[in-house]
Amino acid sequence: MKLPFSGRSAALVGGIVVISLVVGGASSYLIFQKSAPLQKFPPILKHADLPRHLMETFAESQKVAIPLDNSSFVNSTCPALSPTWVIDENKKPGVNMSEASWKALDLSAAEGSALWLDQTSTSCGLKVNIHAALYSSNSTPLSKARRTFAAWRIGYYGGAGAREIWSSSPIKLKKGSATTSRVATRYTEANWPAVTSFTVGNDWTPGLYLIISYSSPGHIENSAPLVVRSPVGSSKLLMMQSFISWQLYNSFGGRSAYFGPGRDGIPDTNERSRVVSFDRPMLGSGSFSIQRDAIPIIQFLEKQGLNVDQATDLDINQWPSITTKYSGIILGGHAEYFTNRMFNTFIAARNTGVNIAIFGGNTAYWQTRLEPSKIGPDRRVVMYRYANEDPNQVLSQVTIEFSNHRINTPPNLISGEQTTGVHVYGTLKPVFIPLWLHVPKSSSISGLTTDSEVEGATPNAAQPPNVHILYSGVMSWRDTASHARIKKIPIGQVDWIVFPSGSALFNAGLSTWSCQLSDACIDLPFDKSAQSLIRSISLQVLKLWEIPKVGSSLK
Repeated sequence: MKLPFSGRSAALVGGIVVISLVVGGASSYLIFQKSAPLQKFPPILKHADLPRHLMETFAESQKVAIPLDNSSFVNSTCPALSPTWVIDENKKPGVNMSEASWKALDLSAAEGSALWLDQTSTSCGLKVNIHAALYSSNSTPLSKARRTFAAWRIGYYGGAGAREIWSSSPIKLKKGSATTSRVATRYTEANWPAVTSFTVGNDWTPGLYLIISYSSPGHIENSAPLVVRSPVGSSKLLMMQSFISWQLYNSFGGRSAYFGPGRDGIPDTNERSRVVSFDRPMLGSGSFSIQRDAIPIIQFLEKQGLNVDQATDLDINQWPSITTKYSGIILGGHAEYFTNRMFNTFIAARNTGVNIAIFGGNTAYWQTRLEPSKIGPDRRVVMYRYANEDPNQVLSQVTIEFSNHRINTPPNLISGEQTTGVHVYGTLKPVFIPLWLHVPKSSSISGLTTDSEVEGATPNAAQPPNVHILYSGVMSWRDTASHARIKKIPIGQVDWIVFPSGSALFNAGLSTWSCQLSDACIDLPFDKSAQSLIRSISLQVLKLWEIPKVGSSLK
């Protein structure tokens, strides 16, 4: 069934402001919800610092093995997929949307209702509960009209971008609020009841779904992401969706892992949540990240007819073994936060010959950890950012940068690069175009938007040998005044690596790369020539990365 959904303006609305953040050297585009009441909290207790450790070398990383699964692996119960399942899925009718309406859609604020799910991933035959309430993040008067919930599968569908596979009857909701704990960690949850549920049927094609709430005119008010898992190994490629990173940027209730409400009305980093919860709706930069980093690349993949299984980062943390069932793993956009288990899983996967394609930037910057909520395990994400604040001092658990001298396992162990600049722009010029990449040797990636986060090769003990730079460029800071004290020059680079196992890695090193794969991108566009180049490179990499240990044959 098609419904006349209207996209909200992409402009940020009342109560929403855009802010830059620099915390420990990394930042991102933030949409902050300024609706939380001021509260007094116990102070964050500090303790003795952790000692420094020697940097893990690339040679040492070659010995890393796949971590043991946290529990017995439970495979998806969805039906087996045919070799042409994406092509077949594209023939089904989509929703009443276009690339232009996706681009205009703004889910960063809840306009009348909001929801959260008791699961992040599921499979056929399982029930998912929807917790929802009347709620407004921008002082919009609350209509008491009944709300309807629907499940949209993200794909191509001739440009519609999604297919609706389930909808509820209209449901009367009660008014809900955000509850911030009175403890120092300042975690916020929405202790709302489950108002309805759905059971994933065998006709739910695996993939990324948005569960949406809408008002009687058909106006989208809020959404929650959900992955329906394929039977492992259904496709040659696996894409990881970064639910943990999205949740840390989520500002529901006025607090994210970056900011909280300050007494002078200006967002305050000291008031940020040190623990964030999946038991709350997705708002602010969390929702923006889904629209920027997940939806465009999925629509691109399925437009090209590429079969790709999907999993959450929580799935990979729970069952690292699933990564060994694929020729290649894909990361999109902004996979900024990894657990230690995830970090080691990616290193071990390439040690066993699994290819990796990173269509993003600022990858694996922060080490985080997971804790349970009353809903279940791994429902809260911990992020102190400072070793002398985090009460857990175990090196594999402490929540600081991976490159911090106290851990000293830099991200370039995985990607060959580290973050060099945030909120930068410029042009990437060709360095050396290999024979396997069929693009003009004089091509360049121009028109990078000022929201870009870039990475560059870092010569240190962790750096893999034979890092091949495809494109490189000196970037300019967007906020010149605020970065005047930073003496380094941001260098943006795109690279590829062949590892001793025969696996290959492609790293775009650019946070805005994956969004440019679709004209539905909610972010600012690059130059048209750069978009065409990015799409050509990405498609070539994806097709090659379907070949196990493809690095052995790349010239």
